[in-house]
Amino acid sequence: MSGGLWRKRMQDLSRNVGRPHAPLFAPLLFGVAAQIEAIEPRAMARDATRLRKNVTELRRALGLDAVVCAVPSAMEAEALGVPIDDSTWPPRPAGALQSALSEEVDAPRLIVNPRIAASLDAVRQWQADASEPVIVAALTGPATLHAQLCAAGSTLGDEAGYEFAGRVLGSLARTYCELGVQVVALHESLLPQADDEIDFWMGALNTVGNVARFHRVPPLLVIDGQAPAAWPVQAVACPTPAQHAGAMPRAHGRAWAAMPTDWAPLPGEGANERLVTTVAEVPADTPVAELVAHVARIRPS
Repeated sequence: MSGGLWRKRMQDLSRNVGRPHAPLFAPLLFGVAAQIEAIEPRAMARDATRLRKNVTELRRALGLDAVVCAVPSAMEAEALGVPIDDSTWPPRPAGALQSALSEEVDAPRLIVNPRIAASLDAVRQWQADASEPVIVAALTGPATLHAQLCAAGSTLGDEAGYEFAGRVLGSLARTYCELGVQVVALHESLLPQADDEIDFWMGALNTVGNVARFHRVPPLLVIDGQAPAAWPVQAVACPTPAQHAGAMPRAHGRAWAAMPTDWAPLPGEGANERLVTTVAEVPADTPVAELVAHVARIRPS
């Protein structure tokens, strides 16, 4: 299928329009692509050309229509001054903020982070790809980012903290969308519990969602853990089968397990899911040959 048609379908998803169709398969394949050149994922993540080449080669080997330019890997927290541990992939926050947070979002400071800068440059390079892959930017969700900043010593309360996280992610989403990504995914590993905190979270989702939809890019919401009592309308819900087994009232996606051994056959034409991603990044040490076999196994006959 042409990349142009898939890109049009993602625009339709951003507006909750269009007919059901076989879903775009866009698993979070990033660190595993570093195997193409036998380099460390952390090295690939800081080199735009290697990132683009390796992810593109993996895409060709698997016969996919999407590429992933970024995955949830604490790059947002790192850009805000949180030390990270990248001895294993994906990196994790690993220390206190190096300076107090300002409630003003310093957009230039965000995009000079080495991993964010390389990701953005890779998007620019993909614009020259005549096959027009769907480019996915998977970011840390606002609840998880807020929790990471609090753990690192942020003194912002919940209301200010969620507003700040929403503006940070909205700024990043705007930059990615202006460069030409077709999907922005927000991945949460933590969710708010108190009612007022849930309201703050939805406000942050609304900030990012408005930015993405203005550019006709669907803002996906993926949750690794227990589902919320109600999926927010501010983003395109991508529940796991355990979180919500059936169809949903609005156009939606689906999140599968990160382990390819747990993948089921892909839905065919007329599916309720417009896109299938993974709840988290596919482990970077997954052998490419095994990944090729799993993708072949799940394709509709």
